[in-house]
Amino acid sequence: MIKPARGVIWYPVSESLWVAVAPGRSSTEKSLLIQHNEMDLLDRLSNPSGVPEQGLAPGETDTVEKWLTPEFCILEEVEEHKPPDAHVKLAYSIFQEYRSAKELEGRHDLASYHRTEINNPARQFEEVEMTVSHLYREPHPALQEKSYGARFARVLMEDGSVGKGFRILELGCGTGIFGRDFLREVKNAAPGVYKSLSYTFFDISRVLAKSQEEKNKEHVEIVSFQTGDACTHTFPENAYDLIITNEMIADLPVVKLTKKGRPRNGPATDGRDMGKRLGLDFSDAPPQFLLNLGALRLLTAISQTLRPGGKAYIVEYGSPFGYPEARHVTNHIEYSIHFGHMLTAAENLGLEVKLRGLHEFLGFLGDVEVLDDLTHSAVFGHLLPFLGIMGESSRVYTRDMLLKALPEVARKVKNLAFVPLNSLGGITYPNGFYALRLAKMGRGTL
Repeated sequence: MIKPARGVIWYPVSESLWVAVAPGRSSTEKSLLIQHNEMDLLDRLSNPSGVPEQGLAPGETDTVEKWLTPEFCILEEVEEHKPPDAHVKLAYSIFQEYRSAKELEGRHDLASYHRTEINNPARQFEEVEMTVSHLYREPHPALQEKSYGARFARVLMEDGSVGKGFRILELGCGTGIFGRDFLREVKNAAPGVYKSLSYTFFDISRVLAKSQEEKNKEHVEIVSFQTGDACTHTFPENAYDLIITNEMIADLPVVKLTKKGRPRNGPATDGRDMGKRLGLDFSDAPPQFLLNLGALRLLTAISQTLRPGGKAYIVEYGSPFGYPEARHVTNHIEYSIHFGHMLTAAENLGLEVKLRGLHEFLGFLGDVEVLDDLTHSAVFGHLLPFLGIMGESSRVYTRDMLLKALPEVARKVKNLAFVPLNSLGGITYPNGFYALRLAKMGRGTL
């Protein structure tokens, strides 16, 4: 069976010409002009089940053979979908852990990068390091028509984690949109609680801190701003009722350790000592492995600065079992989080813990249909630039959202693919992200 390749779309540019966009094409030029008389064939091939080769007319065979080549990549032969083999996925994960440790000597620290290299907050999260919270910074059907920050606030209010007179600390605050929307939601739902709050933004980047201040002018009476390194800053003890760190701890230092031999000094010694103090078990580790040293230090600081009865929420990507893996993000490297270590450390610090997938924690509606990732790339990466039209790519578009944002294009383009949100991954449907909830004993802690 033959059908259009995944992500291929086509659009009329004149009465006789169409442009077909093939994001999988081997050439750097992804847009191809196609004669109108060939479009009947492409339309016929685009039915859900495709068209058998024996159903092609003699004159169509040459066109199909041309479009099947990597040079064009407009068509593909339909194959039965096979789920990924669990053993293959596990082997790949182990390989990634090994490679990440092998490539690092000593310690990796992004503190200097965040202090000096970020100069444009909007560009940082549009082009350099997209986050879940930035992708869902506007109300979305998958989050019950709320933005990420607003939905986060709603979940915490339902959990009893936001109350009158609470002192709130956010660590690593991005552009400030998360905190702004969080506070807007509290204000709309509980005005009396909102007026009594104190919300502190804490960030290592002065550039981001300035953005946070600009974005939160509407909350000026209850917000404050501090800059510093969360890993080394001395926070006051028992000072905050609620602490939030959203998609930040993957930026914190990691250190390389080995199972054999004990280091006498240096970063590895710090890691060994930290692991021992927090009761971590490395018996399942590969011969060389990475430790989330910065995240564990921050966890220790959080346990000290939380008030009795207070709660903290830490969101990041990682695994309950896997050791840190390197993730290349445009101009720097981040490391995934070993949440199993975080859980053990938190419990040994006397905190009550609960770990949930972020998609479950925020209640993402996985059956909402959104633009398929390759189709999204075809539209925003190739078709719109070809047409000279500006469009915001950093959105998870439903059909209605796309029609509203690009009414003329969305009505004419053919073969747009919309799929259930939970069929996608990465930051679009964040089932590789986790929300760690911590509670300090006392004052009626659940």
